[in-house]
Amino acid sequence: MAAEKIQMVKVETGVTNGHSPVHREKVIIEDVVPYYYTTALRMAHAPKTAEPLARGFGLTLLVIILIAFIPNTWQQNVAGSGTVTSFVPAARPQTIDAQIDGRIVKWYVNEGAMVKPGDTIVTLRDIDTKFLADNFVEYQRAIRENTVREVELEVVQAENKVRQAEQKLLAAKQVVSQANVDVQIARIQYWRAVDLESQGLVARKDLENATIKLQKAIADSAKAAADLQVEIQAVENAKAELAAKQRKAEATIAKADLEFGTVAVRRNLSVVISPIAGQVTRIAQAGPGQTVKKGEALCVVTPSSTEDIAAEIFVSSLDAAIIDTGRPVRLQFAGFPAIQVWGGGWPSLSVGTFGGKVAVIDAVNDGSGRFRVLVVPDPEDKPWPNRTYLRQGTEVTGWILLNEVSLAYEAWRQLCGFPPIIPVRPSGIDKKKLGAEKAKTSSDKEKE
Repeated sequence: MAAEKIQMVKVETGVTNGHSPVHREKVIIEDVVPYYYTTALRMAHAPKTAEPLARGFGLTLLVIILIAFIPNTWQQNVAGSGTVTSFVPAARPQTIDAQIDGRIVKWYVNEGAMVKPGDTIVTLRDIDTKFLADNFVEYQRAIRENTVREVELEVVQAENKVRQAEQKLLAAKQVVSQANVDVQIARIQYWRAVDLESQGLVARKDLENATIKLQKAIADSAKAAADLQVEIQAVENAKAELAAKQRKAEATIAKADLEFGTVAVRRNLSVVISPIAGQVTRIAQAGPGQTVKKGEALCVVTPSSTEDIAAEIFVSSLDAAIIDTGRPVRLQFAGFPAIQVWGGGWPSLSVGTFGGKVAVIDAVNDGSGRFRVLVVPDPEDKPWPNRTYLRQGTEVTGWILLNEVSLAYEAWRQLCGFPPIIPVRPSGIDKKKLGAEKAKTSSDKEKE
């Protein structure tokens, strides 16, 4: 073709590895043939409208596939995270603390050891100066016994004093009775002497003697009555002293028992035992001879019971307001492969998650604005993983399911920032019933 000019250009490069120069041929098109002169080139070139049409067709096909295979509804949910725990408090890990300030004498367990209730974990030696002596318990027991004997002796002495006072009182009463008899006799003799003296049958001196005897009998009676009051008061004082001695004895014995009991309890607290059956974990770094403070954690015992397992997840206060007990939950446990599609929006497409039910929602937050939600296994769903592998403390992510809505509504809600659709909860007040009760009360008042 005359319109096409082709030039052959020989390009020479440097010598490589001692060989002769390498010659390459390069074709340079100096003048391109006009488009409408070449039929083959025109037939191979794609039209300008083909690429937009292909893209539109591809997008349309993708939308059709999505509509065909993806549900057109959306499951509203509330997400939260937490750990695996036990629904029963007694089956949760128990921290074993030191109950006294002491020095470690001996560890009886190792990491991972299985223990039963009452098994010894570690022994401590009390470092309080009052309890250092080995025979301090026996010493306190002897002090208590001596104290009890002393106070009991004081009580016995007070009781004897009361009995003596009562005997004196009885004697004083007898003296008063005899004095009253003497007064009556003296009074009779006096009046007889008065009659006889008026008749001239006795001398004046006999009347005077009768008068003196009567006065003496009256004086003796008054003295006996006074002595009786003294003895009565003595008896009351003796009884009051006895009551005081008894109260003092009770207080002293109680104090001695308390001191002895404190010593015995502290001696028992020096032996740390396991309260439950389980596996020993997280043993303290302190070894024999090291000192631990009261309340310091020594180890953790994880119960061997695997029943009543639950998931403990935390949600925000905004989400807690729309959660009810009994709500279905989807859970993803750490270490167990799972695929959760778009944050739990399509549970039917999720793989590897487990079902649960909301059992408890805490009435108060945890101090940081979050609320704890306890989730238990759903009996109608597949069982949770084996408890041997799903240990307490395993991280878990949960999606609390709410209502199903259309995709269009969910997209619009997310764009507008509206809350999820939730059912209207009953206020707990039946207005009709309340009105009937008010009417009944009014009618009862009118009848009265």
